[in-house]
Amino acid sequence: MLGRNLKLNLKQKSKMDELSILRANEAHPKIRKLLLEKYKEANNKLGKGCRLRLSYVYRSPEEQEELFKKRPVVTKSRAWQSIHQYSLAFDVVLLYDKDGDGKFEEVSWDMKRDGDKDGIADWIEITKVFVDAGFTNGFISKGKKWDFPHFQMDVGLDWRKMKAKIDKGDFKEEVQNGKRIKYINL
Repeated sequence: MLGRNLKLNLKQKSKMDELSILRANEAHPKIRKLLLEKYKEANNKLGKGCRLRLSYVYRSPEEQEELFKKRPVVTKSRAWQSIHQYSLAFDVVLLYDKDGDGKFEEVSWDMKRDGDKDGIADWIEITKVFVDAGFTNGFISKGKKWDFPHFQMDVGLDWRKMKAKIDKGDFKEEVQNGKRIKYINL
């Protein structure tokens, strides 16, 4: 099952990563459709031997706190301080099919790799699609090299204001992929 909110066009199935389609269902309802559309567009920019994966969309506060405690440092954000808890962010990774068998066994965050040999790094191609659609990329928005795989949609609220909405009960709750997710009212 691919989720009740987003359906996959069967003609595109071979080019899409089903796990990413499922994860896109976890996005905030206000960005869910846009995320899926731009995921498909970005994925279609990649050559036959490369796929884009959404590695995270929603991350529970418990998962966030576990990541915060990891060493070496993975994140500086504690539970509820990450935009992932509000389903307005996503992380990506590129998958490469090393031997042409269609299994995509290599995971990569290489920003210079040009797997389809079109003269543009694969990472740059996908980043452009999401940034042009209004998503902010961690690397570009901060002007320095950090958090390349992270994208988020700015809704005019920082995490403190979003957390206040959760605390006040100003949210809707849905179950996606077995996870109970609180979506703040926007």
